[in-house]
Amino acid sequence: MKNVKYVIIAIACVCVLCAGFFFFTQDQKENEKDLTEMEKVIVRDLKNNYPKTPREVVKFYNRIAKCYYGSEEPTEKQLNDLVDQMLCILDEDLLLENPRDTYYNSVVADIALYKQQKIQLVSTDVCDSNEVKYVTDDKGGEKDELAYVKASYFMNTDGKFGYTYQQFVLRQDEDGRWKILAFYQIKGDESDDK
Repeated sequence: MKNVKYVIIAIACVCVLCAGFFFFTQDQKENEKDLTEMEKVIVRDLKNNYPKTPREVVKFYNRIAKCYYGSEEPTEKQLNDLVDQMLCILDEDLLLENPRDTYYNSVVADIALYKQQKIQLVSTDVCDSNEVKYVTDDKGGEKDELAYVKASYFMNTDGKFGYTYQQFVLRQDEDGRWKILAFYQIKGDESDDK
């Protein structure tokens, strides 16, 4: 009889813990629903929730770019937070060429230019997973794992709509995280067989 009592208490404890976990996660999801896209990008914990694939890294890059150049203009604090998030997904070699202050100032200048020319980033897209090209670059005994990812950007320029395209080159760091090493504009039908 004593054993049955302990089993019932153990089952009740497990049920209480499961219910608590369920309500906690539901509350977290509800809180995230209340955030704007910009706030969701800013609060993402990239140390513990880093994008797993090169394609996901470019998608996150695009989310930040949409916050920079979309319809909602970021405040100075939001812009600083967005810049910090962007720097987390850039390769160390790219960061050496673009220290934080330099990068921040270029983003501010780009936002002003977009505003002046009435350019708005409407939507973004990233190539399919099977279109990501993986390459091992062997340079002098060091091997870099690279990935090439194409992205498209639908722009509204003072009422005229059109696409621009970019090729991203990502390199895997020592922790296995894909970081953006370079990116450049390409034609829409350009091949990445370079």
